[in-house]
Amino acid sequence: MHSPLTFVTPEMAFASFDLVSFGSIRVPPHPLRLGFQLDIIPSECPSQIIFGLISQHRPQVNGRFQTHGFAIRLDLVTGEIWDLLNDSGLIGMVEEPDTFQTRFTDEEPMLISWEVEHLGSALIPRLHIGGEQWLYPALSCPDNLIMDTLAGAAGDKGSTMTAFMHPAVWREVI
Repeated sequence: MHSPLTFVTPEMAFASFDLVSFGSIRVPPHPLRLGFQLDIIPSECPSQIIFGLISQHRPQVNGRFQTHGFAIRLDLVTGEIWDLLNDSGLIGMVEEPDTFQTRFTDEEPMLISWEVEHLGSALIPRLHIGGEQWLYPALSCPDNLIMDTLAGAAGDKGSTMTAFMHPAVWREVI
């Protein structure tokens, strides 16, 4: 695992967040399962976090960067999970948001993960937050796709470095 690096993106949905990347994953042209995960302690985090696997590529049509992938904003106060890239709006809510923050501690942190299956030309994601699972819209996978890990916290620069623990990026052939 690489040391976290500051992540810069022109995507407006990420504008008010301090972002870091914990590495990237190359998606080969064969079936594969890949993922990105990290732990947080909700009571010690800023109230809103971003978590994603994204790719920024330059389409030949207009020459501007386009963000492609999976990214959510988790509101730790209300429990709402919002899609940030694919116009899906509210994806879901964590169960019992009023007690959600107190269920996790530094000894038992909350796991957040993306698990993505690459089958044919599709990327099929599943989002896991604190033991719950949500399905997310599948996307087509262009050739030679490299996905960057992305985590962010609302607040001052540097807030992200202390909010996330135990990041891991993985992939396995299926």
